[in-house]
Amino acid sequence: MCLATLILAVPVTLAAKPKTPPAAGTTLPVDVVSFAPGEGTAVAQDGKPLAVIVLPAEPAADETLAAEELREHLKLISGAELPIVQGNSTSDTTPISIGTTAGFNADKRTEQIGSDEASYMLAVDEDGIKLIGRSPKGALFATYELLERLGVRWYMPGKLGTVIPKAKHLEFGHGVTFRSPSFRSRYITSSMTPPFSNRVRLGGEMFPSAHGIKLSPPRTKEDGPELYAMVNGKRLGSQLCVSNPEAVKRAVAYAVNFFKKRPDLPWIGMGPNDGSGFCECENCRALDSNEWDSYSSYMATTDRYVWFFNQVLAGIHKVYPGKKLCFYAYHTYTLPPRKHMPDKHIVPAFAPISLCRIHGMSNPVCPDRSFYKKVMVGWGKVVPEIFERGYYFNLACPGFPFSKVHAVRDEIVEARKAGVTGWKVEGIPSWVTHTPTTYVAARLMWDVDTDVDALLDDFYVKFFGDASKSMKAYLEMVDHAFRDTDTHTGGSFCMPKAFTPERLELGRRTLTRAMKDAGRNNVYARRVAMFELNFQFLEAFIAMLEARDQFDFALAKKELDDMRALNEKLISFDLSYAVVPEEPVVVAKGKRKPRAIPAMHARTSSAYVKRFWSATVESGYERVVEGGDLVAGLPDEWWFLADPTDVGESAGWFADGITGGNWRTLRTKTASWSDQGMHYYKGVGWYRTTVRIPKRFKGRKLYLWFGGVDEQAKVWFNGQLLGASADAGEGLPGTAGTFLPFEFNVTKEARVSADNTIVVKVTNKRLDEVGTGGIVSPVMLWSPKR
Repeated sequence: MCLATLILAVPVTLAAKPKTPPAAGTTLPVDVVSFAPGEGTAVAQDGKPLAVIVLPAEPAADETLAAEELREHLKLISGAELPIVQGNSTSDTTPISIGTTAGFNADKRTEQIGSDEASYMLAVDEDGIKLIGRSPKGALFATYELLERLGVRWYMPGKLGTVIPKAKHLEFGHGVTFRSPSFRSRYITSSMTPPFSNRVRLGGEMFPSAHGIKLSPPRTKEDGPELYAMVNGKRLGSQLCVSNPEAVKRAVAYAVNFFKKRPDLPWIGMGPNDGSGFCECENCRALDSNEWDSYSSYMATTDRYVWFFNQVLAGIHKVYPGKKLCFYAYHTYTLPPRKHMPDKHIVPAFAPISLCRIHGMSNPVCPDRSFYKKVMVGWGKVVPEIFERGYYFNLACPGFPFSKVHAVRDEIVEARKAGVTGWKVEGIPSWVTHTPTTYVAARLMWDVDTDVDALLDDFYVKFFGDASKSMKAYLEMVDHAFRDTDTHTGGSFCMPKAFTPERLELGRRTLTRAMKDAGRNNVYARRVAMFELNFQFLEAFIAMLEARDQFDFALAKKELDDMRALNEKLISFDLSYAVVPEEPVVVAKGKRKPRAIPAMHARTSSAYVKRFWSATVESGYERVVEGGDLVAGLPDEWWFLADPTDVGESAGWFADGITGGNWRTLRTKTASWSDQGMHYYKGVGWYRTTVRIPKRFKGRKLYLWFGGVDEQAKVWFNGQLLGASADAGEGLPGTAGTFLPFEFNVTKEARVSADNTIVVKVTNKRLDEVGTGGIVSPVMLWSPKR
């Protein structure tokens, strides 16, 4: 963006009447504009400053930061470096005053600034510019709005994510604007590093984490097992027995001591440990509502924990009235309470890990999120304060193209209506994957009435320049691929379904056009190149899956190696630079080299490739390319029968040959349970199929190989039990774990030139972030080379 003059004639105007009901205690943004055309206040001309930045005599850190950010960005825009002074300015030039309401008592307009600490007033008149916050943070946010009115944008951290216009003359139109956030707490965990988090107005009160209930004094061996959960008749250490009076007493003691050390904090985090293992004793079960949570596949435990939190709060309030207790409404304690009315100081944060994490609440393709909305509304009716602690990334995905713009623009608005007052959303700083989702979400958290279409159009033009049209088409394709696809599983298992051949072709075509439109060796070309690399990563992944599923492990290994190379390129793609420097960056002696800002999060991307995909491909390659021959590739579709009561073994479902029981067909390597109508089923399921072994393999060793299951498998071959994939027990041979390959020698059991029956019992009961289950990879018979 190159302009000779930037004259901000009219301040950005928000609707005075909000589109959604205000949440309790929240002041909505309202503009009061008084502007006469032709009036303006200039701050720079032809590289010379026409204004001075004025700070209080003893400025706070955020006020000083505001002055420095303003000076730096105005210099980048116009070449003019404005001086910064503290106290009253003696200069004849226009003052840009930065501070809090306490320093501007004479200006009655400050009384209209909202009560939230992040609220501010931005006023421009003939006397100068005032950036006044309810707190120093508010003054900093006012400064960023002033810069945004000049066209500055921060879409990602680093220089590559920053848009700086150029102009010789800078002038602001007269008027006054008041801003207050729509939500007082705005946290996206991947984005909370300054300066980026401040620039997009994230922050506010930090919801405390809540996995685990700490006791004072801590439990020791001398206490015996009674404090901990009874599971299958034994006291275990994963969860507390919350009905135990001693557990309540010690939890109260810990919380009281916590507030004694931190009397200014409004709340404490507390809750079950992550995972299962809830107490099955008579007293704990008596606290439950006996409601079955079909989404977690367990009895709901919400009421027992609400009862427990009520007791703990009663103890806390004897010493510290008004303190709050926060917990994650998660796993089996997601549903609203039915039996025990929660204390008004209980604050849940919803973490819907067992629900679809792709779609928005109003999307008709996703019943999960409609149910989630009911959960949110239900909690909003029984407690005055609720938070959202969802997921703004594709869980367990190495970082293939992904977008939740369609979801956040829907759900943030709907959550406001349901009474949500704050956000603590989980994310991963893989910016190539989560831009523009993170930016749109941050803007909506600040102002729920943001015009998202206008925001995105502004993003495409400012971020991609002449490539804006093509990049809009590409990024909308990615967003709509998830919005419109009836897939609900986390991780990368849904990628082939979301990115059909038609969408892949559209993505390649639009990116090729965008690279041409962007030109070469400029900031737009570098931004497009980042997204194009990410798309190559996806193409290699889908090609790897297709080859793997056809048992072409030579090609699958090649595509896996391409994936790894592209992954390394994305990890080393540094957002610190707008354009790659031709020469190595030289750092002055005694100074540190600037920390790199990778486009892809190194730890998670590499780890997820290794955990879910590479072991299967490498194991298959070792067997049928390097060390042996493929005997038979088993089909994608197997017969399947759910076994929620685990009666299959006693009923002999593993028998050789034909067996009745109304078995249905279910895909294995190409679709998850969730994407075949089984939702996030937790329980036991049985698979069976037949395979014929060619005559030429008579007399050779034969192995039955599985690319991976979720989470444990027990395998029969022609009615003979071979063993189990993990946690075998019963003296069976244990092999690899969840998602990892394993195999059995079936030379003795196999029938050459005849049908062989293979039966697999899969147990999938543990909470995980993927939402799959059963057989998730190819299955084959192979024979070592002679």
